Amino acid sequence: MPAFTIVTTSATHGSDAVEVSTLSDDFTNDSEALGYSRRMAEEMVGMAHQLSLDFDFSTVGLYDGDLIDEDIDPSHTAFLGAWVLDEEGASFVGADELREGETGPEAT
Repeated sequence: MPAFTIVTTSATHGSDAVEVSTLSDDFTNDSEALGYSRRMAEEMVGMAHQLSLDFDFSTVGLYDGDLIDEDIDPSHTAFLGAWVLDEEGASFVGADELREGETGPEAT
């Protein structure tokens, strides 16, 4: 089974603290890994609503491979995309779309 790495990053308004956690696991395919990361993102949104937290910058990133011992970020070649969280819920942004946004005309 292929391995995937999921990185959760969570920050809230009014706090300088950011929590980052990383896990790596085997999944049947990338669709299963995407579904699992989506459930994680939805759970984070649900917990934020229960605790009345406003998101500042929170994501659940998905990477191809077991990268638990590597320093990874969205510029890593194994990055597949991320669930971007806000008060409305979670929406998936693919790696290509995210990278285009960083280099497109609106980037400064």
